[in-house]
Amino acid sequence: MSYNLLIVDDEEIAIRGIVKGIKWDELKYSEVYTAMDAEEARAIMESKQVHVVLSDIDMPNQNGLELLEWINEHVPNCVTIFLTGHADFKYAQQAVQLASFNYLLKPIDHSLLQQALHDAYVKAEELASLDSIRATYDQFYQQWQLERPLLIERFWHDLIHYRQSLASAYLQSAMRNYSIPLEPESEIQLMQISVEQWREEWSARDEEIMTYAIKNVAEEFFLTNTKAQGHCIQDGQGILYLIIYHPEQLREAGIEKLAYSFIEHCREYLHCHLSCYIGKIIPLTAIRDGIRALQQLEKQNVTQSCTVRLEQETSSRSEPLVAAAVHFPDWIVLLETGKLTQLNYQIDSYFDKLQQAKVGYHELMAFYFGFMNAILQWLQTKGVNSTDVMAEQDWELKDGTIKSLVRLKAWTTTVCSQISGYMNAEGKQVSNVVEKVQQYMLAHLDEEFSRERLAEQVYLNPAYLSRLFRRETGLSLTDYMVKLRINKAKELLENSNEKVSDIAFEVGYANFSHFSKLFKKTTGLTPQEYRKSYGKI
Repeated sequence: MSYNLLIVDDEEIAIRGIVKGIKWDELKYSEVYTAMDAEEARAIMESKQVHVVLSDIDMPNQNGLELLEWINEHVPNCVTIFLTGHADFKYAQQAVQLASFNYLLKPIDHSLLQQALHDAYVKAEELASLDSIRATYDQFYQQWQLERPLLIERFWHDLIHYRQSLASAYLQSAMRNYSIPLEPESEIQLMQISVEQWREEWSARDEEIMTYAIKNVAEEFFLTNTKAQGHCIQDGQGILYLIIYHPEQLREAGIEKLAYSFIEHCREYLHCHLSCYIGKIIPLTAIRDGIRALQQLEKQNVTQSCTVRLEQETSSRSEPLVAAAVHFPDWIVLLETGKLTQLNYQIDSYFDKLQQAKVGYHELMAFYFGFMNAILQWLQTKGVNSTDVMAEQDWELKDGTIKSLVRLKAWTTTVCSQISGYMNAEGKQVSNVVEKVQQYMLAHLDEEFSRERLAEQVYLNPAYLSRLFRRETGLSLTDYMVKLRINKAKELLENSNEKVSDIAFEVGYANFSHFSKLFKKTTGLTPQEYRKSYGKI
C-alpha cells in the first residue's frame, strides 16, 4: 500500500526548503502534496488520500491546531506532525491533547526531520494494520452470528442449570442424540476460563464477540491441537467452561502447561488478561458440583491475574457432610433473578440427597442455620427487614419441623416462595455492591478506567464483579463508564464555553480523536454539532 504526505505552511520558502532538503528516495512516500493554509489543506484531503500531515501551527484564518481538530474528526487515521517556530507550552499541551504524533521546533536539522517523517510513515502503517485487524474482527462477527447457538452447548447449559435430569436413562439418550462420546458413568474434567481485564475499551457487544473468539481459541488449544474430545460452552453470565470428555487424553500434553500457553496467547492476540481454574477428574453425574467448586476457586482468587489454579484434592471423610454440599449463594442468585422454578428444582434435588444419605438431626440443624444465615445476610444487603417479608413467627421452626425431612423441605420452599413474591412486588433493586461501584465511577470520571481498581473498592474478583454488575444493570462496566462520561460531556457542552478538547480531558479522554468518535457514535452528533444544537450559553 502506498502512503501520501501533505506539507502545510503559509510560508512558501519553508515548504520549498522541506521539499528540497529531504532525501525522498530514502523514504517510501508515494506523493508529497503542499498547501499554503488550512483551507487548502482540507480541500486536498477531501479529494486525495493523505496519510501523514506535516503542518505549521501559526497560520492565518485557521491555525494548525484547528486543522488537527478537523483531521481528527474527518480523517481519524491520519498521522500529524507539527513543525513550528513557537516553543509555547500551551501550544504543545493542546497538541498532545489533540493526539498529534510529534511536535518539532524550527529551525530543525533536515536529518531529524527526515527521521520524524520516517517514524510517521511507520505509524501510518500500524494504523492501516489495525484497520485490517478490524476487518478480520468484523468477519469473525459474521461467523459468530451464523454459528450461535449450538445444540450441544444448549444441552450442557440445561444440564448444568437444573433444566435437565442427571438420571442415567436421560443422559444415555442425550449422548446418543448429540453424538457425544460419553456414557452416564464416564469421567470428565472441567476448566473455568475467567476473563479478568480487556486491554481495549470494548462495548458490551464487542466483549461478547471477543469472548466468543476466546472460546474458539480454547477449543483449538485444548482439544483440536491435542486430539482430545470435549466442548467449550459460554454461560449466560459470560463465563467459559471447557468440558473435557476423556481427561486422560490430555495427561501427556500437560493441561496446566497448556493453560499457561493459552493465557499468553490470549494476552498477545486477543488483548485480554484471563485465568484458568482446573477441576479434578469427576464423574459426569457430578458436573454441577464440579462447576460450583470452580466458581468458588475463582472467588477465592483476589490477588493473582493471568494464572492457573488447580482444585486441590480433599481428604476423604469417614462420614459425608451432606449439609455442607449445598451452595447457598447459588440459591440466592436464583431468588434474586426471580427463577423460583429452578430454585425449587435445586431444593428438591438437595433434599433427595439428604434422604439418600439417611441424615440425622444434627445435619438438619446445620442446614437450617446455614440457610437462615444466607437468607438474612442477603436481605440485609438489600435493606429489607425480615419481618417485612414474613411475620416473625413464620421464620421460626414449628414443633417437629426440624425432626422431619419432609416438613423442613416444605418450610424451606415456603420461605423462598414468600421472599420471591415480596421481591417481585417491591421491584428489582441494585445491590449495595453495585451501587458503591456506580458512585465510585461517577466520582472518578477524569481518571483512567480500571476494572481492577473498581474491584478493589468492593473486595471482589474483577471478573466476578463484571458479571455481577452486568446482571444487575444490564450494562458492562465499560459501557456504564462511557455512558457516565458522555452524559457529563453533554452537560458541559450545554452549559459552558469550555473548549471541546478541555471537556474531553475533563471526562477522562486524553485522546481527543477517540472522544470525538465515541461521542458521535453515542449521540449521533459531533461535540461541536451538539453544542451548536443544544448549547444554552
